[in-house]
Amino acid sequence: MGEAAGARERTLVVCAAFDAPLDASLEQVRRRLRTAGVRTPAAPRHRPHLTVLGAPCPPGGTAGFADAVARAAALVPAVDVVLDEAGTFGRGAVLWAGCRDPGPLRDWHAAASAALTSAGLVNAFATAAPGRWVPHCTLARRVRPAPAVAALREHLPVAGRVEALAVVEVGGAGDVALAPLRG
Repeated sequence: MGEAAGARERTLVVCAAFDAPLDASLEQVRRRLRTAGVRTPAAPRHRPHLTVLGAPCPPGGTAGFADAVARAAALVPAVDVVLDEAGTFGRGAVLWAGCRDPGPLRDWHAAASAALTSAGLVNAFATAAPGRWVPHCTLARRVRPAPAVAALREHLPVAGRVEALAVVEVGGAGDVALAPLRG
């Protein structure tokens, strides 16, 4: 996790990380979508997740950022998640799996956001603000919306648990940090 000399401020994203069975189910969904002709990444840059917030991280600040996430994660319970809805966002045609009943996850997100804010992280993503947040797991980008959504709906629902908070870097790959949730 070392940082290079001359590093610039960057955006780190705190994500709700799923348990291994849900990760495996989502990988299987991606394979099935590719078989159906939907362009999905064979090797995604990041784990499947729900974005919780994005925050600036100053040069040399990665360890402090990760520590703040770990402190917050210790206060936030694990939560069940059912991804049973499909849709797309925006002109980039971002294909996502989400929740028909987002209420329980929105409540969880509000608690997680409050814990992260108390730990010193300031959310920079308007779409991740409590009350505006739409729980979704991005599966592909630049898709033809109607056929992609129809193909995805054939492979839902998938279910599991959010069991950790992961930190990923915008434009990076893999986890910068991973902190288990309480229980």
